[in-house]
Amino acid sequence: MIDKNLKGTHHRLLYYRNRYIEDEAVLRMVGDNEQTYMKKENERIYVPEEEVRRFSLDKHGQPIPYVDGHVTIISNYVYDYWGHFLSDSGVALYGHLKRYCYGDRDYCWPDLKLIGQKMNRSRNTLKKILGTLEKYGFVFMFYVQNADKNNMEESPLFKVRKKVPFLPQELYEQLPTELKLDHDRYMQQIVETFNQNLTLDTKLDYNEIYEDVLQKGKVVRKQKSTLELEKELQIKRKIYEKEASEQDRNIWAAVLKNLEHKLSKPSFDTWFRGTFCIKRNHTYVICTPNTFVKEWVQSRYNDLVYRTLRQHDPNFVELKYEALDGR
Repeated sequence: MIDKNLKGTHHRLLYYRNRYIEDEAVLRMVGDNEQTYMKKENERIYVPEEEVRRFSLDKHGQPIPYVDGHVTIISNYVYDYWGHFLSDSGVALYGHLKRYCYGDRDYCWPDLKLIGQKMNRSRNTLKKILGTLEKYGFVFMFYVQNADKNNMEESPLFKVRKKVPFLPQELYEQLPTELKLDHDRYMQQIVETFNQNLTLDTKLDYNEIYEDVLQKGKVVRKQKSTLELEKELQIKRKIYEKEASEQDRNIWAAVLKNLEHKLSKPSFDTWFRGTFCIKRNHTYVICTPNTFVKEWVQSRYNDLVYRTLRQHDPNFVELKYEALDGR
């Protein structure tokens, strides 16, 4: 009886490696023409099984000592099935984040730049990988500010899944056929081992789960700087002015000329300088630089504007006001 081989069977296995020797010139016919191309020539080296058994990579290099707590355990299920969706980089990043969740903690705040160097990935690439991990419910990131230091930004905090879930039915159906069969065998083994039936979740929408968390928070909109607001106003003004036709511009120029004669110079300059109009169907929209001007003109000069506009276009139906600052 032959002893079991390295794969655990009684077959006689041959172990070999291919080794490149040299390029060999090979002649071939392409149509009626002869062509010569270089083909890589290899030799096959068979190594006896006892030498394969004896060979050990652990005999080379200086091994690190085992230190309790310096080992990260990741279920094979992640590599075997979730890896199809997370990608190899996603599995690697999940492992890096999980290793920093010491003890029973399910959160960490590692240095992403350092992790990027360990994985040889750029910061932008890490962000994309994090997006994938969030999509499938393995990681959820919170940005962090220090309220005691004038809301100074600190490194983000990551909530990290420590218990690996089964694939939901929706993802299971997306597995390649061979991987799906392998998953079936795994599930059958689980059923037999734990003597219980298992049913995969139909679908998990983590966006809904994340939204439920965010619903418990408080919305605080970032205050824009004066420069940002001015830039937005300039862009919006250009868009609106582009919408105004030449006829709109001519009519409003005539209206402004009439108003300039009826109002004092300070009043005209304060409330009408910088305004313009757009005709949409049968409605004139008077665009003002900001909400304060809009409300003032609408409450105090609406009748005057309406009558003056009628002199130049008696067919419009409605008059509206819109502030470029959108407030």
